Amino acid sequence: MKKNKIKQFLKSLENVPIIQKACKECGISRNTIYRWRENEEFKQMMDEAIIIGNKNIDDLTCIKYFSLINKEYWPAIKYRLMHSLGVKEKSLLEMLDLETKKQRDILNKWRENMKGKKKEKD
Repeated sequence: MKKNKIKQFLKSLENVPIIQKACKECGISRNTIYRWRENEEFKQMMDEAIIIGNKNIDDLTCIKYFSLINKEYWPAIKYRLMHSLGVKEKSLLEMLDLETKKQRDILNKWRENMKGKKKEKD
């Protein structure tokens, strides 16, 4: 019984690395988990399951993020340009090689959106 609960708990952590959620799904108290963590082997397995879970969440986040960019969702495009690439709005034309009309259109829409945001702040 205990081995099945441990396997179920670790699998749940691999899906969503939140101890409280995994405990609830498996019907195990958090106190029990922290007592089990005193066992070095269980502690290592739990830490590995959390790492796997975090990687799964990161992968899902990236997929959703790039999906938004593909759908031309301007806040996602802006975030990518401004934060990930360290680009300032005024230097976008110099930084990007805008060969295609679609790329120019995307940039122009983004710039219009930014101007509208600045006006709202003022």
